[in-house]
Amino acid sequence: MGDRDDFEDSQFPDNNEYVPYVTGSNLSQKSNGAKVTLWGKVTKEANEGFYIKTLDGKEVLIKLKKPLSESTLGGWFEIHGQSQGNSVLCEDYVPFSEEMTKNIDTVGHETLAKFLVALDDPWNLGDAMED
Repeated sequence: MGDRDDFEDSQFPDNNEYVPYVTGSNLSQKSNGAKVTLWGKVTKEANEGFYIKTLDGKEVLIKLKKPLSESTLGGWFEIHGQSQGNSVLCEDYVPFSEEMTKNIDTVGHETLAKFLVALDDPWNLGDAMED
């Protein structure tokens, strides 16, 4: 068999590419500029972006670098951006369809986000197994 050191597992991202899911409660634990991902439901629009209510019931301002492309904003979104204390500078957002969110497991996703924040490096599965 081949040498395991030459084996690259493309199933998992490189540690440098991992962007943690956060909740509204643990967003401020991230340093300013840290990349984060979070889920939330739009509550209102603002001059600089919009507010979402996160899975743990916190309201978070999502600041946009450019104006919204949608004329009206509503529903659930996955937000990708940089932590700025209790707000996020949005780099990208993904709207979820109504069909996708009618059975959304908010408790399960909130638990996952809290678990991933507790881990320093969730994709570090230890040393490669020796042959």
